[in-house]
Amino acid sequence: MSRALSRSQLQRVVKAITKYYPPSYADSSWDNTGLLIDCSVDQASTNVEPKVLLTVDLTASVVQEAVDKHCNAILAYHPFIFPSWKNLNPYKNPQHKSAIRLIQEGISVYCPHTAVDAAKDGVNDWLVYGVAGHDWYGVVSNVVIEPIKGNCINGEEPSEVGYGRLVTLATPLTLQQIVDNIKKALGIDYVQVASPNENFDKHIIRRIALCAGSGSGVFKSLHEEVDLYYTGELSHHEILRYRESGKAVIVCNHSNTERGFLKEEMSKKLSKQGIRNVVSEMDADPLRVV
Repeated sequence: MSRALSRSQLQRVVKAITKYYPPSYADSSWDNTGLLIDCSVDQASTNVEPKVLLTVDLTASVVQEAVDKHCNAILAYHPFIFPSWKNLNPYKNPQHKSAIRLIQEGISVYCPHTAVDAAKDGVNDWLVYGVAGHDWYGVVSNVVIEPIKGNCINGEEPSEVGYGRLVTLATPLTLQQIVDNIKKALGIDYVQVASPNENFDKHIIRRIALCAGSGSGVFKSLHEEVDLYYTGELSHHEILRYRESGKAVIVCNHSNTERGFLKEEMSKKLSKQGIRNVVSEMDADPLRVV
């Protein structure tokens, strides 16, 4: 029996996602977002209802998990088809093999990526709360949050939309306090830190630029002075330049800055829209500290 959703069912899933993360917010200059695999049919089999698997990366193990958990749609934060494919050859590209498997199983794939980065109450706002040591949607009266526009959308987006965040703390924190806050918020044991001061308790932080994933392009558009750059990854020379300028840098591996948001926020939002969903247990950052 096919697990594929009907066209109207899949449209309901997409509508629930785009309610919070409008496609117009995505950076179309390079990103590949939206409904990347559409397996919907005119008429779904009896008793087929939407069940969405949430993941950051759509790997072969996550595809198998979707099959095993009887999901018929996947919300993959990162674009599954990237940058573009001219043909499908499962013998040369394992992602192509996964795409063919998904189509055979009738599992559709939606990828929002930078729309989630840009949106108000998206992944970057979630990171702000973690830096400040607050629970998600906690009291943040001592924090001023401004969007970092970056190469942002079309100039007509709401003022709070942007691909990064500029955070000003009314009460400064030490670098060590922020490191501890981030590890707790992200649920990870280690982060990488660059600072001109070897004693993190003496490096005072008041202004922070942050960006989920890779902050390189977003930080280049920043004109304000900051004390700390916080993101998933930066190049060696970028980190060196920031440290030599007296700034601190915290990097956590790319997807570690994004994964917790799926469970703590995105899953709950879909549930509020009546979309049954599960967060992947197989999804993990490809880099491990050993």
